[in-house]
Amino acid sequence: MSEKVPRFRAVCTSWNHVCKDESYCPRVDPWLMLPPNLNPLGVQFFCIPERKNQSIRLPTTISLFGSVWAPVGSLNGWLIYFSQTYGTMQLVNPISGRQIELPPIGRRIFSKAKLLEMNERNYIVAVLYGDGKGYKITRKGSNNWSSVESKHILDDIIKHRGRLYTCDKYGTVEVWAEPPRAWPDEEDTHRWRFRCLVDTPAGDLIRVKRLGQNKFAVWILDNETSSWVEADNIGDLALFVSHYNSFSFPAKDHPNLKANCIYFIDIHSNLCAFNLEHGTKELVETLAAGLGRNEQYRRPQGDQLLWFIPSLK
Repeated sequence: MSEKVPRFRAVCTSWNHVCKDESYCPRVDPWLMLPPNLNPLGVQFFCIPERKNQSIRLPTTISLFGSVWAPVGSLNGWLIYFSQTYGTMQLVNPISGRQIELPPIGRRIFSKAKLLEMNERNYIVAVLYGDGKGYKITRKGSNNWSSVESKHILDDIIKHRGRLYTCDKYGTVEVWAEPPRAWPDEEDTHRWRFRCLVDTPAGDLIRVKRLGQNKFAVWILDNETSSWVEADNIGDLALFVSHYNSFSFPAKDHPNLKANCIYFIDIHSNLCAFNLEHGTKELVETLAAGLGRNEQYRRPQGDQLLWFIPSLK
């Protein structure tokens, strides 16, 4: 691993220990991956607890694999890169430098790509289409994508406790199991349509819904009654949500992270935190000035930011 050390020696303070002792497990912080601005230092990340930008020397999205590639998802320290030019995807770990080629997916524009599972034994990737029902899925060892039908267009998909859960455009959450189970959304769809599913370290499943420009609501699945319970307190957790990926993170022992908050990007490209208990929005960092534009860089959707947790695994 020694040849990989220059990638992260100057990243967050906690990662400096890795260079000295690779058996040391550093503190892991949530990062926000910023759009490329042709920075020669590499890909830019905003490290929230340290409130500063970090750079990782990895190939830019313009030259990565000899084509124009855009990051479209993330899980467990891995990024999903997509090339519309060739209709292919790659999994990339920007810390370790590992790369995994996925089967060709085609040039059709999709809404979202989700890395549902990533470990030493297996990986599972799903792709949702905003103009069509169902999803496509592939896993380690497969040389193609399997198509799965659904009743409606899907907004999100997650693997939780070994089962797949989806949330459709009408807010209905469905578990793909035998027998199937669906929970309709009790409210009508509005123009701030954003819904996602997030699992927690404790094994809970949280449904997040955007109620307005700066307002969110969450429900936690009660496994005993198989019902959703609205909550304004998620304890020590903070939620990080975006179009491409969302996750929960313990705020304890992490400076500048606020518990019981939802971190999101507002319409002015500001990083904000919504307090679930008080129903208020707080400005965390103004990012607009640092978001460079690259006309060659395009994600399937307009959202130009995604969350990332660094990992050497």
